[in-house]
Amino acid sequence: MNLVLPLPKGAEYLADVAEKAGAEGKVSPYLLLGICYAESNYGAALRPPGPAGSGDFISRPVSAERDARMAKSPLPGVVRKQVDGIKARHIEGLVDAWVPTHTGWGCGLMQFDFEAHFDFCKSGAWKEPAKVFAQACKLLTGNRSFLAKKHPELDKYALMQATIASYNAGAGRVAKFLSEGKSLDAATFHPGYVKKICDRADAHAGASGSWVA
Repeated sequence: MNLVLPLPKGAEYLADVAEKAGAEGKVSPYLLLGICYAESNYGAALRPPGPAGSGDFISRPVSAERDARMAKSPLPGVVRKQVDGIKARHIEGLVDAWVPTHTGWGCGLMQFDFEAHFDFCKSGAWKEPAKVFAQACKLLTGNRSFLAKKHPELDKYALMQATIASYNAGAGRVAKFLSEGKSLDAATFHPGYVKKICDRADAHAGASGSWVA
């Protein structure tokens, strides 16, 4: 696989992983690498760095569903205790919460959320790059099909942008925001998320939009 923009030292193996997963899952490997960059900086931003690392160390309030999942399959390093507000979630005052210590909610290179992708994450497969990239392909192709049906007016590039946004925000949320005439930046939880991935995919491919399927 030819990369115009090479991967960082130590992450070069991800080119082969992305190429194989992309061929089997019918997703551009350049796009997969772009998402990996945005989600974990190819693993360098995780704790500990690498495929077995995690991210998203923001506390989450207790709830019946969350408590049941944590009882069924505890996430090591996440403890339940009372905290004085959760600034990142705009929650003030004392609140009972699940608080990450040395393990975060985001699992692995592609940052699958422990709760949103419970079965996949509790299996431990998120620590294996090949399985993580394959799972990302399934998520992307499924979301793309869903969004294509909900918004047939989207051209190929706009549909792919919406699909990228759905990786972060969920296909249902993205479809709703598009129907309301809102921007993808409004739908995603990180401003500039879609552009960051598109720009990186372009840089790896060496051509603008050549990775759009």
